[in-house]
Amino acid sequence: MNNVKKPWWRIALAVALLAGLAGLSAADKREKQEKEETQTREQSKQRRPAKSQQIQSRQSKEPSVQPPQSQARQSQERSVQPQQSQGQTPDRQTTQSPQSQGSQSQDRQSQQNKGNKPEDRPQQPQQLPERESQHRQSQPQESAGPQPQERRSAEKGRGEERDPRARRSGQPQEAKERPGQNRENRDQGHEQAQTVPQNRTPESPRPKLTEVKKSRDVIERTSPSHQVRERTIVDQKTGERKTQQIAPTGRIERQEVVRKDGAKEVIHYDLGREKSAQIVHKDGRTEIVDVHYNRNGEQRARETIVRDVSGRAVSRTVVVKQTFVIKNTTIVNNTTVVRNYNPGRFGFVYRPVVLAPVVFVSWYDPYWYTPARVPIYHPFRYSWGWHAYPWYHHRAYYWHPYEIYPAPCYWVTDWLMAAYIADQYAVSVSAAQTREEVRLAREDAAQARMVAERARDAAEIAEAKAAQAAAEARAKRAEARAAKAELQEARAKELAGKPNPNAAPIDNATKEALKDQVDKVIAEKKEFADQSAKGGNPVPRDVTAALADPKHIYPVSKNISVTRAEDGKPAGTLTAGDLLKLEPGQDKLLADATENTPITMRVITSKGEDDSVTAGTLIAVPLKELQEFDNEFRAKIDLGLAEADNNKAAFKNAAVN
Repeated sequence: MNNVKKPWWRIALAVALLAGLAGLSAADKREKQEKEETQTREQSKQRRPAKSQQIQSRQSKEPSVQPPQSQARQSQERSVQPQQSQGQTPDRQTTQSPQSQGSQSQDRQSQQNKGNKPEDRPQQPQQLPERESQHRQSQPQESAGPQPQERRSAEKGRGEERDPRARRSGQPQEAKERPGQNRENRDQGHEQAQTVPQNRTPESPRPKLTEVKKSRDVIERTSPSHQVRERTIVDQKTGERKTQQIAPTGRIERQEVVRKDGAKEVIHYDLGREKSAQIVHKDGRTEIVDVHYNRNGEQRARETIVRDVSGRAVSRTVVVKQTFVIKNTTIVNNTTVVRNYNPGRFGFVYRPVVLAPVVFVSWYDPYWYTPARVPIYHPFRYSWGWHAYPWYHHRAYYWHPYEIYPAPCYWVTDWLMAAYIADQYAVSVSAAQTREEVRLAREDAAQARMVAERARDAAEIAEAKAAQAAAEARAKRAEARAAKAELQEARAKELAGKPNPNAAPIDNATKEALKDQVDKVIAEKKEFADQSAKGGNPVPRDVTAALADPKHIYPVSKNISVTRAEDGKPAGTLTAGDLLKLEPGQDKLLADATENTPITMRVITSKGEDDSVTAGTLIAVPLKELQEFDNEFRAKIDLGLAEADNNKAAFKNAAVN
């Protein structure tokens, strides 16, 4: 019997094995078919428009009850859990494959839910419960299984991009991207929210101030270290309220004055002296004031531009303090001259001073002019007394006054050139004044350092250290300027009274052309005065009249860096007293020009200094600068004409027999 039963047992085992192999083959076939269907679905999802993917990706980053990515991952995790976790909620059970297919069907269903992404394949089933636990800890408000709304979100987000780093760590995608929040804001167009430009260092927060009432009219605000940082003074008589803001260095840096009529004036200071001001009137008009200083640190000019409610510039006024001395005339130190300007095509246009008719009567005295205004020469001598002054002594090689003046127009020409040379000297860098700037800056740095050492408040310390660094940097820059100024002054003293081999001085022919130009402008001024005397409102001449004259000479009135006309490369610096001429052939350009249109000019004289533009160079100068040159030329002739009238008797008394 044993020999008979043994073959049947083997046959039964063989039949069972064959049946199992057949079942596995059918299961493999079904698994292959399901994989192909899954790949087809994934490819169709990948063909969605990029815009839709970006929108869905952005939505996945926004805070929600449960990110769609986490929902999809939890669905994957639940589908591959062991069979002993069957005691789950009904919702969770609906996301799993039927148990009748066995563990092999569960594995196939897990692969179907995961898709074909490479980063999903290496993950092991035994690690998933731990990741799910971590994710639940990071999202405590979530329920154990996806709610109906969450399931819809999961279905909507199945095709969205997933961050593999978030999947591996089990953290929400939003938490992973939080360090790059600024970059996300820029990508979404939120760069306007930045209040500090990228090329500027953000200012340190100011320390909290404590208000202390010193008296009825004075209130001070002090820092945590009891340093006065603001002071408000109320004038009970005028109703004026003045508030001063004091820097950590102890200097007043800003002052705001509110007047009884509603006007508000804000003044800015630099190293203790006024730098600029802005006045806003109750009706909306504004005044912008710039203050300029000479080489000795004295106030030289105040320029005020008035704008209407719409912001349009309506006028400009310049108050000039003459700082050079011309012997035997009324030009002395601290003489103040007021100049008015009107808006024009190429910038502000100087409005001539309406001189009294007696001035022109003495100018066109029959002793000097015929009725047809032809000059009559009665030579005379005049002693200027300039040789003792450095503004003339250092530039004597560039321009020589006439030894004998045939007529007053020659005298005014020399007076004009003297004014330009004196202006250049007045605005040049002084070694002594720059050394004073170094001293003040170091003083500020020391004061700020003391404040930082004494303070205990973090904001006050940071502010004081920033002020110290700024003062030290300024002192360093001023040191460099002072060293350069000392070298220039030493060289000027060495070359004083000697010819400069690099210079192209003003020759007699150029001075003669300037004399004719002066006479022409004086005639225009008489016409302007005559029209004004008859009740008219003549329009001041702008630079257009000069541009129409190919012989016109343009004296430079300020320091200005220029470029070469041919290639736009730096050509050097023009200074007051350099002479230019318009290069011909620019009529079409001038017809449609604006104030910023560059015009080609030829340099005809040069002082020959290290950074001077060489004579003969063609340079590009904006029209608004040529307008300024013309303004200064006409303003100086106004003053020179008045000085000639004051010396009319001296001219006749000094006549050469």
